[in-house]
Amino acid sequence: MSACTAPAPPAGDLALRPTLIMGVGNTLQGDDGVGVHALHWLHNALGARPDIHLYDAGTLGATLLVEIEQTRRLIFIDAMRMNTAAGTVRCFEGAAMDQWLRRAQAGSVHEVSLGELLDMARLLDCLPPQRALIGIEPGHIGWGEHLSAELTSALPQVEHCVRDVLRRWTDETA
Repeated sequence: MSACTAPAPPAGDLALRPTLIMGVGNTLQGDDGVGVHALHWLHNALGARPDIHLYDAGTLGATLLVEIEQTRRLIFIDAMRMNTAAGTVRCFEGAAMDQWLRRAQAGSVHEVSLGELLDMARLLDCLPPQRALIGIEPGHIGWGEHLSAELTSALPQVEHCVRDVLRRWTDETA
Protein backbone atom coordinates (compact mmCIF):
# COMPACT_ATOMS: atom_id res chain seq x y z
CA MET A 1 0.00 0.00 0.00
CA SER A 2 1.46 3.36 -1.01
CA ALA A 3 1.67 6.43 1.18
CA CYS A 4 -0.98 8.08 -0.99
CA THR A 5 -3.79 5.52 -1.03
CA ALA A 6 -5.97 7.02 1.69
CA PRO A 7 -9.46 7.82 0.41
CA ALA A 8 -9.74 11.46 -0.56
CA PRO A 9 -12.23 13.62 1.31
CA PRO A 10 -14.89 15.35 -0.79
CA ALA A 11 -13.22 17.85 -3.14
CA GLY A 12 -15.46 20.73 -2.09
CA ASP A 13 -14.79 20.41 1.63
CA LEU A 14 -11.93 22.82 2.30
CA ALA A 15 -12.10 22.15 6.05
CA LEU A 16 -11.00 18.58 5.32
CA ARG A 17 -8.56 19.61 2.59
CA PRO A 18 -6.86 22.75 3.87
CA THR A 19 -4.16 24.59 2.10
CA LEU A 20 -0.91 23.21 3.42
CA ILE A 21 1.93 25.69 3.84
CA MET A 22 5.25 23.97 4.53
CA GLY A 23 8.20 25.92 5.82
CA VAL A 24 11.45 24.20 4.85
CA GLY A 25 14.87 24.61 6.40
CA ASN A 26 17.24 24.11 9.27
CA THR A 27 16.85 26.86 11.87
CA LEU A 28 20.36 26.12 13.18
CA GLN A 29 21.89 27.08 9.82
CA GLY A 30 21.15 30.81 9.65
CA ASP A 31 19.28 31.80 6.48
CA ASP A 32 18.61 28.16 5.53
CA GLY A 33 15.86 28.24 8.19
CA VAL A 34 13.92 31.05 6.50
CA GLY A 35 11.00 28.77 5.59
CA VAL A 36 10.44 27.84 9.23
CA HIS A 37 10.86 31.45 10.38
CA ALA A 38 8.32 32.47 7.71
CA LEU A 39 5.81 30.01 9.22
CA HIS A 40 6.06 31.78 12.57
CA TRP A 41 5.57 35.12 10.80
CA LEU A 42 2.52 33.75 8.93
CA HIS A 43 1.06 32.29 12.11
CA ASN A 44 1.05 35.77 13.63
CA ALA A 45 -0.07 37.52 10.42
CA LEU A 46 -2.85 35.14 9.33
CA GLY A 47 -4.09 33.95 12.70
CA ALA A 48 -5.92 30.66 13.09
CA ARG A 49 -7.76 29.75 9.91
CA PRO A 50 -9.52 26.42 9.29
CA ASP A 51 -8.56 26.50 5.59
CA ILE A 52 -4.79 26.78 6.23
CA HIS A 53 -2.46 24.32 7.92
CA LEU A 54 1.07 25.58 8.69
CA TYR A 55 3.65 22.80 8.88
CA ASP A 56 7.33 22.85 9.84
CA ALA A 57 8.87 20.55 7.21
CA GLY A 58 12.36 20.91 8.66
CA THR A 59 14.95 19.57 6.23
CA LEU A 60 12.45 17.48 4.24
CA GLY A 61 12.02 13.75 4.02
CA ALA A 62 9.82 11.13 2.39
CA THR A 63 7.58 11.04 5.48
CA LEU A 64 6.14 14.39 4.35
CA LEU A 65 4.16 12.52 1.68
CA VAL A 66 1.61 11.74 4.38
CA GLU A 67 0.98 15.48 4.80
CA ILE A 68 1.03 16.20 1.06
CA GLU A 69 -1.54 13.53 0.24
CA GLN A 70 -4.13 15.23 2.44
CA THR A 71 -4.28 18.53 0.56
CA ARG A 72 -5.27 19.95 -2.81
CA ARG A 73 -3.28 23.15 -2.29
CA LEU A 74 0.38 23.21 -1.29
CA ILE A 75 2.78 26.09 -0.72
CA PHE A 76 6.45 25.52 0.09
CA ILE A 77 8.60 28.29 1.52
CA ASP A 78 12.35 27.69 1.33
CA ALA A 79 15.74 29.32 0.89
CA MET A 80 16.72 29.08 -2.78
CA ARG A 81 19.87 30.05 -4.62
CA MET A 82 18.63 32.21 -7.52
CA ASN A 83 21.75 34.31 -8.13
CA THR A 84 20.01 37.44 -6.88
CA ALA A 85 20.48 39.72 -3.89
CA ALA A 86 19.98 38.21 -0.43
CA GLY A 87 16.34 38.59 0.60
CA THR A 88 14.94 38.48 -2.95
CA VAL A 89 11.57 36.70 -2.93
CA ARG A 90 10.19 34.86 -5.95
CA CYS A 91 7.07 32.77 -6.37
CA PHE A 92 6.78 29.81 -8.76
CA GLU A 93 3.45 28.07 -9.33
CA GLY A 94 2.40 24.79 -10.91
CA ALA A 95 4.44 23.93 -14.01
CA ALA A 96 6.82 26.86 -13.41
CA MET A 97 7.57 25.41 -9.97
CA ASP A 98 8.15 21.95 -11.44
CA GLN A 99 10.47 23.37 -14.11
CA TRP A 100 12.45 25.40 -11.56
CA LEU A 101 12.99 22.34 -9.34
CA ARG A 102 14.18 20.22 -12.29
CA ARG A 103 17.13 22.51 -13.02
CA ALA A 104 20.48 20.74 -12.88
CA GLN A 105 21.76 23.24 -10.29
CA ALA A 106 18.67 22.88 -8.06
CA GLY A 107 20.60 20.75 -5.59
CA SER A 108 19.55 20.45 -1.99
CA VAL A 109 21.29 20.05 1.33
CA HIS A 110 18.19 18.33 2.68
CA GLU A 111 17.67 14.56 3.12
CA VAL A 112 15.38 14.61 0.08
CA SER A 113 15.24 17.55 -2.32
CA LEU A 114 11.97 19.35 -2.87
CA GLY A 115 11.97 18.18 -6.49
CA GLU A 116 12.44 14.56 -5.43
CA LEU A 117 9.63 14.86 -2.87
CA LEU A 118 7.25 16.19 -5.52
CA ASP A 119 8.35 13.47 -7.96
CA MET A 120 7.46 10.86 -5.32
CA ALA A 121 4.04 12.48 -4.87
CA ARG A 122 3.58 12.50 -8.66
CA LEU A 123 4.48 8.80 -8.91
CA LEU A 124 2.08 7.96 -6.09
CA ASP A 125 -0.64 10.06 -7.76
CA CYS A 126 -1.04 12.47 -4.85
CA LEU A 127 0.60 15.63 -6.22
CA PRO A 128 -1.65 18.56 -5.28
CA PRO A 129 -3.14 20.19 -8.38
CA GLN A 130 -2.48 23.65 -6.95
CA ARG A 131 1.07 24.13 -5.71
CA ALA A 132 3.53 26.96 -5.31
CA LEU A 133 7.08 27.52 -4.17
CA ILE A 134 8.09 30.77 -2.54
CA GLY A 135 11.85 31.03 -2.63
CA ILE A 136 14.00 33.49 -0.73
CA GLU A 137 17.61 34.11 -1.72
CA PRO A 138 19.73 33.36 1.35
CA GLY A 139 22.63 35.46 2.52
CA HIS A 140 24.50 33.54 5.20
CA ILE A 141 24.11 29.77 5.59
CA GLY A 142 26.16 28.48 8.48
CA TRP A 143 25.89 27.93 12.21
CA GLY A 144 23.47 30.36 13.76
CA GLU A 145 19.87 30.48 14.91
CA HIS A 146 18.95 33.88 13.48
CA LEU A 147 18.15 35.12 10.01
CA SER A 148 20.29 37.79 8.40
CA ALA A 149 18.84 41.31 8.33
CA GLU A 150 18.06 40.93 4.61
CA LEU A 151 15.95 37.82 5.17
CA THR A 152 14.21 39.20 8.24
CA SER A 153 13.27 42.23 6.12
CA ALA A 154 11.92 39.88 3.40
CA LEU A 155 9.30 38.22 5.65
CA PRO A 156 6.56 40.79 4.86
CA GLN A 157 7.14 40.14 1.13
CA VAL A 158 6.81 36.37 1.76
CA GLU A 159 3.50 37.07 3.50
CA HIS A 160 2.38 39.19 0.54
CA CYS A 161 3.22 36.36 -1.89
CA VAL A 162 1.34 33.79 0.23
CA ARG A 163 -1.72 36.05 0.44
CA ASP A 164 -1.57 36.71 -3.32
CA VAL A 165 -1.41 32.99 -4.16
CA LEU A 166 -4.24 32.17 -1.73
CA ARG A 167 -6.40 34.96 -3.16
CA ARG A 168 -5.88 33.77 -6.74
CA TRP A 169 -6.56 30.15 -5.82
CA THR A 170 -9.73 31.16 -4.01
CA ASP A 171 -10.87 33.29 -6.98
CA GLU A 172 -10.28 30.33 -9.34
CA THR A 173 -12.58 28.07 -7.32
CA ALA A 174 -15.30 30.67 -6.69
